[in-house]
Formats: sequence, C-alpha cells, structure tokens
Amino acid sequence: MIKNVIFDFDGTLVDSSYAVEKLVHHFKEKYKKNNMSLAQFQKIKSLPMVEKIRMMGVPLYKLPSISREAKKVYASFLGEVKIAEGMSDTLKKLVHMGLELNIISSNSVKNICQFLKNNQIHYFSEIYCAPNMLKKDKTILKFLKKKRLSRESILYIGDELHDITACKKIQVKVAAVSWGLDSSELLRAGNPDFFCSKPMDIYHFISKNNT
Repeated sequence: MIKNVIFDFDGTLVDSSYAVEKLVHHFKEKYKKNNMSLAQFQKIKSLPMVEKIRMMGVPLYKLPSISREAKKVYASFLGEVKIAEGMSDTLKKLVHMGLELNIISSNSVKNICQFLKNNQIHYFSEIYCAPNMLKKDKTILKFLKKKRLSRESILYIGDELHDITACKKIQVKVAAVSWGLDSSELLRAGNPDFFCSKPMDIYHFISKNNT
C-alpha cells in the first residue's frame, strides 16, 4: 500500500518551461560555446539527460558547478514559475486520502520553500535536495532510512528518465508525467510503473493501487 508520495519539483510539481527558457538563455550568454537555441533544446526532449548535456556543449565534469549556478539564477525568477495545471486539486485529494507528501529534487531546498511560500502551498512534510541529479537513488534511500519507510510504501513521481532509472535501481515504485522535460516516448521506454497524462491520474493510480 502506498502511504508516502514523493514529488520531483521542476517539470513535475511545477511548469518549468519558463525556467528552462531563462536558464538556456543565461548559459548561452555566459558560455559562448553553447549555441543551442530554446527551440533546439525542445527538440532534444527524447534524449537521456547525459546526452542532453553533451548536446549543449557542457562537459560532464562541469555539471556540479553549473548545477549550483543554475540554482542561484533560478531564484531570480521564482515569481514567474507556476504550479502545474491541475496539480493543486490533485495534492488536496492525496492529502485527504491520508497520504504524506514530500519533495526530493535537484533544485535547492531554499528555492522550493520560497516557491511553496509564495503560492501558499502547505501540503508537504519535508523537502530534500538531491546533490547529484544523476544519482537521485542515493537521496531516496537516505529519505527512506530517515523516515523508516519500506520501499513498498512509497511512490516517486518525476518527469525525467533518470528519475525512473533511479527508482528502478532501488526497487521503488515510480510514476512518470507527460508535462515535464523528457518526451513521453523516452519516459515510456524507461518502463515506469505508471504514466500520467494529467495530474489527477496520480490520484486515480494510488486509489486503484491501495484498494
């Protein structure tokens, strides 16, 4: 039975299209080797994260420092980031089911807390930062240990293939959403436990799973 639902933040809980546009522009201006336009970036949605990074001309060894920089830049336009359409109603239903909601994201806890405060969203018990977006499985395991939860009792919800890969590595149920960074085709190829076309699908999946 699912008792705890963990959400990714960007592209899952929130519509990150504005954030992506701003960050692509920022790094294009700063790192002149990256000539990728936003339109070109959208066309690589079907590629895994590592391939996206390479296509953008960013060496993998620079990923940690660029990730830290991205979080700082992100804070400057937090006011323009919006919760995914239909997500508010879904969160209310999940809470009414008696589920505990948490967030594990590669974004910073500070940014996420500020967004939740700005939008008066009070459904989440705890927020965790995954320092390495490509090793989110380690953060999820730390979360499970701290909360003393069984793997069978949680569901992770994300928008990228590496979210699916991380959860499968540690045998945790994972639902993929269609409105985020990766394409539906790429996500389905990762064989998630469930694929969501709209936020309310999350509620229906858990309701069916818990009966």
